[in-house]
Amino acid sequence: PLMFTINPKPAYQDSDGKPKPPTQFEKICAVVIHLAGLFWLPILPMPIIALVVPFLALQFARVHSDFVEQHAVQVCNFQMLMACFYVLAMIATMFFKTPLFMWWVGIGSALFAAWEGAKAINGWPAKYPLSLKIFK
Repeated sequence: PLMFTINPKPAYQDSDGKPKPPTQFEKICAVVIHLAGLFWLPILPMPIIALVVPFLALQFARVHSDFVEQHAVQVCNFQMLMACFYVLAMIATMFFKTPLFMWWVGIGSALFAAWEGAKAINGWPAKYPLSLKIFK
């Protein structure tokens, strides 16, 4: 499968192998990354933000935080799937002349973003039920 790793982790690892609990700042960063999915909603018509924010966060998180990196990878993969659905929804909107499909994508993305954001603020790992496995 195709995997992108643009900013790899440094070679050194000062760890005993056990994951350290996330700090409050790491939790908040993970929540913000998840909430970028709200931008698929037609009332916030800036879907590019839903794609750019998680990708940029993933690039910075790779060297700073395993917790934020895990969430950013999950969000990037899920938002890529939402982008595919969004394109299909735009085509369906033009064909059927109704914005209903755009709302389905927006509401679905917003619900999953809020759910995963709530998991992040509690320090739990992210796992979207469906996503494209592009980023690792």
